[in-house]
Amino acid sequence: MVLFGLSGVAALEAGEAGEDGSYDLDHVVQETGTRLQWDPYREIGTLWNGSTSVRFRPGSSVVLEDYRTEHRIAGIERHNGSLRFSAEAVESFKSIFAMPDPPEDGPRVGAIFVDPGHGGKDPGTIGRHEIDGELFQIREKDIVLGISHKLVGLLEQRYRDREIVMSRKDDTYLTLEERTEAANSVSIREGEVILFVSVHANASLNSRASGFEVWYLSPEVPRDGLVTQASAGVNDPQLLSLLNTIRDEELTIESILLAQSVLRGLDATVGEFTDNRGIKKESWYVVREAKMPSILVEVGFVTNEEEALLLADDEYLNKLARGIYNGVNNFVKDFERRE
Repeated sequence: MVLFGLSGVAALEAGEAGEDGSYDLDHVVQETGTRLQWDPYREIGTLWNGSTSVRFRPGSSVVLEDYRTEHRIAGIERHNGSLRFSAEAVESFKSIFAMPDPPEDGPRVGAIFVDPGHGGKDPGTIGRHEIDGELFQIREKDIVLGISHKLVGLLEQRYRDREIVMSRKDDTYLTLEERTEAANSVSIREGEVILFVSVHANASLNSRASGFEVWYLSPEVPRDGLVTQASAGVNDPQLLSLLNTIRDEELTIESILLAQSVLRGLDATVGEFTDNRGIKKESWYVVREAKMPSILVEVGFVTNEEEALLLADDEYLNKLARGIYNGVNNFVKDFERRE
């Protein structure tokens, strides 16, 4: 199976609208803002944008959205060795991939904060393996920075009207306090929330341990200072404590839902290569001090030789970033549908 970006698609199919008013594949990709995955053996194409995918086959009027929803789209044909799409087919694809308008009322995600762990003088965990008589070494700080840049690129393409922030963009050392202070200081409007996603790689004394997992703050560990006198407009300490507890419970539920969604996203993109270790709870500093729905993603084990080699592969990092992105994107859509 071959995966093409925009440049690859342009090379595969070039041309303009024909005399019959049909368009080439490059036009469809540009109009929908998608990427193409093409199976040359079965002649099945899949267009991707965010967590939405559409499979199609030349000569068939049935396309499949997200592997489960059928649409009838006529006018997808192969002509003189080139794929052609009717104007109606192009509009149908655009409709499927259209980004819904953000809600005017109700909850809305105003910003997404991506935190690549470690950096600078703190390399994080280091994987060292002897392969074919030579030392192979991989550092957590490099892995997670690469994934985070890819993740932020996907988020910026999808959410052009929202703030996408990275705690560090290069090999810089930041304290845990600096990371959460930066997240908590992101400016959002009333009724909006920030999502906090910290990206890490794992290690174990058991060299066979492998897989991805997503952590959230244990409900037994309360967050403090979520509701203040100024924000609530009240002075009663008992009422402030009650409001803080209610808000803390909301953040816990939202964090669990975000963790579950990201786990499903990772399982879909890399589940065939490694283990799904599930969601877990712990009092990690960054998820405890971030006053927002917050998760910590462990993308794999550098102490497992096979997984360390995967984590050194740029295409595998693309899959990890895509999985996290799909999970975040699905959470945002579900979160903003709430009434």
